[in-house]
Amino acid sequence: MTKKWFATSRLKNLVEDHFTTFTTPEQLGLRTFVLRYIYQNPDSQPFIITAQAQLFAIITKLGWLENEEFRALVEQIQVFFQPGHPIAYRIIGTRILTAVATEMNLPSSRHATKYRKIAVSFRDAQLLPIFQFALTTLKSLLQASDAESEKLRDSVLQLMKACLGFDFIGTLPDESSDDVGSIQAMTTWRIVFEEPEYLEVLWECWKKFSGATSILAMESLSQAASIRRSLFSSDETRNIYIHHIMRETVLTIKSQAGQAKLQEVGNFHEFCRMLSKFRSTFQLSEICEYKEFEQWISLVGEFSSRGIHSWKWSPNSIPYLLTFWSKMVSSISSAKQATQDYIQGITVDLSRAYLKSRLECAQAALDGEVDDPLESEEELVTTLEMYATLSRSKYVDSGRFVLAEFKDIFKKYRELIQRASLGSPSLSGNNIKEQLTVVEMQLTWMVYMVSALIGGRISYQSTGEQDEMDGELSSEVLGFIQQAQMWTTQRPLYLASPDAHLYVQSAILFFYTQFRSSYIGEESSKSVKVYALLSERWGLTGPNQVLDVIMNSSLGNLRSSGDPEWRKQEDQLVVRTLRLYTQLASGYSSVKHIRKLDTTKALLKNHNPSDFRFLDPSNKSSDTSVARCRMSYYTMLSRVLFAEDNVDADFWRFVRPWELTLDQVTLAFEGTSELTEEQIRLILLGIFKDLRGFVSSITNRKQYTLFFEWFYPAYTPIVVRAIEIWPHDELGIAILRFWHEFVSNKSSRVTFDSSSPNGILLFRETSNILYTYGQNLLSRPLSNSSARWTEKYKGIMLYFNVLSASLSGKYVNFGVFKLYGDKALDQVLNVFFSLMLAIPVEDIIAFPKLANAYFSVIDVFASDHMTGLPMMPHPVLAYIFQALGEIIPPQNPDTVCSTMACSAMDKICTFVLNWILKDKVRKEEGLEALQASSGSPDLSGHTLLTSNGSGNNSQRSSVELTRGALSSNGRPVSKRRQQQQQKQQETHWLVEYLMANKEILSYLFMTLFQAVAFENRSNYWSLSRPLLALILLNRDFYNEFISQFIQSQLPDRQEHIQTAATALMEGIECNLTTLNRDRFTQNITNFRRECTQMTLMASNGLGISSDDSGMS
Repeated sequence: MTKKWFATSRLKNLVEDHFTTFTTPEQLGLRTFVLRYIYQNPDSQPFIITAQAQLFAIITKLGWLENEEFRALVEQIQVFFQPGHPIAYRIIGTRILTAVATEMNLPSSRHATKYRKIAVSFRDAQLLPIFQFALTTLKSLLQASDAESEKLRDSVLQLMKACLGFDFIGTLPDESSDDVGSIQAMTTWRIVFEEPEYLEVLWECWKKFSGATSILAMESLSQAASIRRSLFSSDETRNIYIHHIMRETVLTIKSQAGQAKLQEVGNFHEFCRMLSKFRSTFQLSEICEYKEFEQWISLVGEFSSRGIHSWKWSPNSIPYLLTFWSKMVSSISSAKQATQDYIQGITVDLSRAYLKSRLECAQAALDGEVDDPLESEEELVTTLEMYATLSRSKYVDSGRFVLAEFKDIFKKYRELIQRASLGSPSLSGNNIKEQLTVVEMQLTWMVYMVSALIGGRISYQSTGEQDEMDGELSSEVLGFIQQAQMWTTQRPLYLASPDAHLYVQSAILFFYTQFRSSYIGEESSKSVKVYALLSERWGLTGPNQVLDVIMNSSLGNLRSSGDPEWRKQEDQLVVRTLRLYTQLASGYSSVKHIRKLDTTKALLKNHNPSDFRFLDPSNKSSDTSVARCRMSYYTMLSRVLFAEDNVDADFWRFVRPWELTLDQVTLAFEGTSELTEEQIRLILLGIFKDLRGFVSSITNRKQYTLFFEWFYPAYTPIVVRAIEIWPHDELGIAILRFWHEFVSNKSSRVTFDSSSPNGILLFRETSNILYTYGQNLLSRPLSNSSARWTEKYKGIMLYFNVLSASLSGKYVNFGVFKLYGDKALDQVLNVFFSLMLAIPVEDIIAFPKLANAYFSVIDVFASDHMTGLPMMPHPVLAYIFQALGEIIPPQNPDTVCSTMACSAMDKICTFVLNWILKDKVRKEEGLEALQASSGSPDLSGHTLLTSNGSGNNSQRSSVELTRGALSSNGRPVSKRRQQQQQKQQETHWLVEYLMANKEILSYLFMTLFQAVAFENRSNYWSLSRPLLALILLNRDFYNEFISQFIQSQLPDRQEHIQTAATALMEGIECNLTTLNRDRFTQNITNFRRECTQMTLMASNGLGISSDDSGMS
């Protein structure tokens, strides 16, 4: 059996990789052989048959468009369903059809357009007949009860699921989309869904059978409830369909048989899912037309209430019930008033049931009966949003119940705290801790649900009564927050629980977030009733006072208890608190509010207190979000600091602690400080992380100039000195990350006066830092190859990032360095070239972050800097072109890198072609001038380069040498002008290199042609952009390549491809104007469309690869 499975798997791989090399008879023969083999071996193990069915499906898919016989699928499979055959054959035939339907629906990143065309053809020709066949078969099996018939029923239901799960219109991005949207079946499917037989068979199957068959039937009914509304030919037929589902739903919930079926977890879950899909697909107005709507909605409400109360039994079903009711409520305004009142009455009961279930969940989670939903806040919030929609439907009634429950639990909490504080002898230590923890978790749930209710407010729909309820609930939560803070500072350590502390404080932070989104902002002045209640009880008259409470109460989350057992929870709390602060600092109104708070002002004056453990650089965490807390903290503070315009004095006060620390470090470097080397390293590690966060949020010139004038030149020597001492350390990484942020000209913030040398000075400092760090990287040995990222490549990546930001900043005139003999640019580029050559190209591709940094700097370098150099080493050029080609193939899915590579490629080729065209014009002018002055014969046949393409100046014709002494009108020119003309006549080194190594152009062309013509890429336009220049630079190779490409195709396709290839260069001129480029892009798009309509052989052109193109 293992040998059969291995052989089948190997055949699948061979077929997928080499199917296009088979002739049509071979393809048909292989498909027939596989089908015959399956037919002749019905006793094979199920997994073997499944694998062989998949092989048959793959062959069918690949040959679908070209071979008409492949499309006669149902007729060919009929052999398995002949009368008199054992049921085992019918089961196998059904599995083959399921495999084909599934395979046809599978997406593909390569040839996506072609495969979608295959899927559409299969959908239009075969999917409906297969589904009808499955439905007929299922109907015939309703009376059968033997074991073989049960297997066939299950297989048929799986086939029906595969048919309706088909991506009819090509919009489902992944398998998770199954619960989203409706089934977009074609109009031809009306004949199935408008006949009552379809639903009758499925409901009968569900009622009659149990176990897996019953669950599969309900899954099919879930699909039936998802059929798009617009499929039906009229409102009447749609209503008949909807009412049929509703009628069966009523019978299921009312009857004892239906109740018994729903006692199975699988059936219950799928039934809930069916209800959710049904409501998501059809409109409330259509549902309400059912004559027994009130009975239906009442029974569904009772069913939902029982399901929510029995949440332990099937917890994953509750979100489906909440989805159903939240969608009922969200469109309730379109229903009659009586219907609205009826639904709202049900929602109040369901809101209460859900709240009770969450309070029970708190106890069950502590007892270990269920997983604690509080552990995953993201999933929790999604469910709470639906609960909020449900509860706000009749908010006053639902809110009063929530309020009453909150007060009762809060009362128990205060009583337990009081007894624990008095050391009541009636309660042992463990007992009171357990009770306190349960009550705290229940209050945590209450705070989360109240927060969701407040966050669910829609400003233009909210009434004064609802805002008043928000105010009452918020007042209770604030009371709990105050009590919790007092208890946190007073409770004995044995009563504290790190997990409970994390959950409670996370719920409070969630409350602050939701309250801010609803009541702090531009329209806060309209929320009078909320602040009236908060003012009456807590003295909070407006957003400013609430923000003060938020900042004061949450600031304690940033402090550490110092207990190692609490470290993980405290770190998570710091992350969530800083996330809230970042939101507050990002809002236009809220940041201006918190800028004025005393708490914030105090924090700006003393922003590095000792009890903020996350600011201690010696405390390390493997969690990335925790490790970035320090940067997030100073990013937030920077936004707050610069929220006002006139902040010069505040800025100098803010940086004063950094000044004192950096002055100490300066003294230590001079040998006049008692700081140890390790202390200096840790101090600088922390400060450069702080500075990086601070600079990252600077958005304008004024702010940047303020920081620049403080930092430069006073503290830049520290940067260079630290790089020299600790290049191997994480400090070197932190410095480069800060410097990358410092030199990045985002939002054009790095702008200096025209008379200022600061841009040049900034780059000189950058050059010193990069040169020092780069030299160390080059001499740094690797301990082992597996550590090359951490020990070397990470630093090189940052080097590339800093260089890219500097070269593209547009605040430096780089010509100044050459003009005055400054080596700042040359030395940093020389190190750049050396670092580049120190990395194998395959490693560039293998490390995504390194690849992104490399191709970013190459794209920038190719814009202006590359062609301005007097020369580049040939190994560096070869490396660059090889890397540009290697990133294009489909095994490298990073479209960002390939886009940047194509951009660089286009810039280089455009420069070379434009230079050649200009040189041709100059030569033509020289010939005309020579002929006009001396009457010499016409030499217009002269070409730019000699026949060997070397472009050597010594091989220039006498015409060029003579041309230097004459102007365009044939008159003598000055010696200086002769020198200028001679310089213009010299072939640019980049032109000379590419003309001498045309294999590079050939390799790049073939790589791009393969990607553009045969692959479905999201950056198709970028990939096609360099093609025109590559063709015009190497026209002979292009013609030869296209000829061989056509000849490599099967004979019956060559003529069609010849026509398409001829049209590719139709109307294309020898230039790179925008009009010419656009015309070529249109031609290549048409060519690509022709290629995707047939299965073609990709050609390796003339056998050129990166290994033999002079780039290895």
